[in-house]
Amino acid sequence: MKKSIKNDRTLLLTSILLFFMLAAGIMSGVVGFVSGHEALKGVTQPDIRPNNNKGGSTQNKSTKGLELIQEQEVLASVKKQMGIDEPLKDAAQAKDAKKQAADFEKAVKNDPKTGLPISKLPIVKQDQGITMTVKSMATRGNNLQLELTLSNHGSQPVNFGQGTIGVTTDRSQNVNATTSGLPGSLAANGRDVKVFLNIPKNALDKVKSVSLQLTDVDKKLQLEAAGIPVGK
Repeated sequence: MKKSIKNDRTLLLTSILLFFMLAAGIMSGVVGFVSGHEALKGVTQPDIRPNNNKGGSTQNKSTKGLELIQEQEVLASVKKQMGIDEPLKDAAQAKDAKKQAADFEKAVKNDPKTGLPISKLPIVKQDQGITMTVKSMATRGNNLQLELTLSNHGSQPVNFGQGTIGVTTDRSQNVNATTSGLPGSLAANGRDVKVFLNIPKNALDKVKSVSLQLTDVDKKLQLEAAGIPVGK
């Protein structure tokens, strides 16, 4: 009798233990499912189903494939933007371009010692309708005198005030030159006005060329004539 009671008690304890183990397993599964569900919120599987268009096509009409561009087209576009190798429209333009190149070669040469460009006279420079022409040069005592002309082809007079013409050598040195004939105001009538620039000869020692700079009172006009030969 006692043995039967002991066996029943053992069976009961075993059943209770199994119940708790089963409950614990179910609880762990529920907690794991809930945690995983919360972690995967907002994550969806991509839709890989074909589109059902009205025309029966399975391709997306709004999607375009990769378009390949020929290398020649890319080079042609770049050259067009940069103005390289642009063909001339007609024979007249070609002739004019050759003439300009020839005139440039005649007007400009490089000094064999300094390598700097030296222009032949006359030298003509223009800015905002104002033309400055370096016509000739001559020795006057201890000075080298340059003869210039100024003309205003614009619509408004230009005010030079008591200004002077700046002189810079090819050695990047400023020269104190005297200016005569420079008007305080240059009328807009297109007439040539003579101006003389006297440069001390002792300031031109070992100098091959000079540059002239002229501006107005308001600093809007910027005229510069570079490469004027003054060396022996």
